[in-house]
Amino acid sequence: MKNIQTETRTIKEIFADRKTDFLIPDYQRPYSWTEDECQTLWNDFCDFAFPNGNADAFDKERDEYFLGVIVTFGNDRELDEIIDGQQRLTTLLLFMRAFYKALGGDDGTYSKIIENLGECIWKTDELGELNKSSLKIVSEVIREDAKDELQRILSTGAVTKADTSNYAAAYGFFQAAIHDLKKVIGEKTLQYLPARIMDKCFLTRIRAESQDFALQMFSTLNDRGLPLSDTDIFKAIMYKFFTAAGKCFGEDFIRQWRELERRAEKTFGKHHGLNVNPLEFLFTCYSYREFSTASKKLRRAYERDNYAVLRRKEMPAELFGLMDFFDDLLEQNLLRFPIKAVRYAHILFRAKNSFIWLIMAHYYLCERDDRNHLDGEIFAEFLERLLAFLLAHAITCTSTNALRGYAFRTLSQLKKPVPKGLKPYTFSAEVIRTEMNMFGVKRQKKLMMFLVLNWWTFRDENQKLPPIERKFDIEHIFPKSLADSFENFHNKNSVNLLGNLALLEHGKNNNAASHHFADKRKVYLGFERNGKFQAGTLNRELQQLAQTLSNFGETEIIKRNSQMIAEVLSFVDKHNFLQN
Repeated sequence: MKNIQTETRTIKEIFADRKTDFLIPDYQRPYSWTEDECQTLWNDFCDFAFPNGNADAFDKERDEYFLGVIVTFGNDRELDEIIDGQQRLTTLLLFMRAFYKALGGDDGTYSKIIENLGECIWKTDELGELNKSSLKIVSEVIREDAKDELQRILSTGAVTKADTSNYAAAYGFFQAAIHDLKKVIGEKTLQYLPARIMDKCFLTRIRAESQDFALQMFSTLNDRGLPLSDTDIFKAIMYKFFTAAGKCFGEDFIRQWRELERRAEKTFGKHHGLNVNPLEFLFTCYSYREFSTASKKLRRAYERDNYAVLRRKEMPAELFGLMDFFDDLLEQNLLRFPIKAVRYAHILFRAKNSFIWLIMAHYYLCERDDRNHLDGEIFAEFLERLLAFLLAHAITCTSTNALRGYAFRTLSQLKKPVPKGLKPYTFSAEVIRTEMNMFGVKRQKKLMMFLVLNWWTFRDENQKLPPIERKFDIEHIFPKSLADSFENFHNKNSVNLLGNLALLEHGKNNNAASHHFADKRKVYLGFERNGKFQAGTLNRELQQLAQTLSNFGETEIIKRNSQMIAEVLSFVDKHNFLQN
């Protein structure tokens, strides 16, 4: 192919070449190798250079080691911009720098191996003298906590206690590993390790004429042990688009991208019950603007028209706007949304299921006005219909994946009220009743349990909404551990019914777990311990039960279970989702 050059060369041939001038561009992800990856590389190098732990067993004519592929392209600054392989190349430099120091290079000691190591790390002048301020690889990846640290470590060979970056950790690992190996095999034999790595380890270098073609290969290759993410590719595409408009636009984009990463972690982190990569999930949410990626890879959703959706100047602002939407709901911003919308969103968020977030993202992206505003009342009505639909489906459906697909197929119809008499998707009241009565007996559906209990708890207009980060556990009002020994229980399975389950703050659940109701009442209402008042639960229903009942047994469980079923049916029927 005319637009690529491919060559396989040794590490020494690549790095010691006076023309070598690598650049890690600022749109690349920061250096991220941990001790685990460094340990694996070190073990592989030692096994290769010293077969079966014996330096003399190495066959210098036949033994070779392939380190993988790097992809570069020649940019307009006549530098080889690294598209793929920067993690590996950076680690190799840190590895060689640690050996340069260990073998006495910094102390003026001369040997051929030290000379070779130095020529791989630094550029030389016309007389062949090393210029330790001019590295063979320069990183423009900017992070405040590691700015210039790679340059300093490679130049001085020293790290301090204040250095906490991955660069410092990797360099420190290799220093310690070299020190330990030297004590076992001695300095003379030790020199064979870097010598054999430089002379007998190979890299295939693919040099593309353009960034576009390099990115195509970038999208199909992985760094060792660290799969490339879709957002790495999105970042590179967007960076190219903005830099085409001017260097200042590219620099501004890099600042925006870092803020996107920070904000995505805040909005979509595990503290909100999500188990996702926050930045990738942001792009997944945005992809539901015009098309569904329910059965597609994320990258496929953006490939249309050569990633045209990413090549727009308003793209970063739209991503920030989407996170603003979620943040205002999560933080219960009543200046933007009515309390009804905030309440239903709170219930849906607590279901701990990512596809519900995708549905909300779709609604916002499709229904917002040109100022990114939604009609709050209409949005609240949509959330109520969505909750009723998901509640009924979670109770009657056997699979969360099936619910996800069904919800997206009917999403456009859920945006408007279902006219009376028209029931395109309806649920059997008898099936709902049966499933709720059999919960904990036949099977436990987690999504059903989370939706029912959160709806039951927070539907009350007088119920205070806690911060979304507040963790609640599932409380058995009548202790599960006491059911077998309690003679008045006719059906031991009653203890697992929804009528015996409630939401109780994490920690309080531990205090109340195996206590009789008389003792639990103190936890629900609050009590004094060691002269300090321990606040009760935020759950108003548990407070009311503690205030009005002296006992909570099987009769109360069945009664409460029946009330829950009746109210679920009433709520679902309110939106015409029940069969006639």
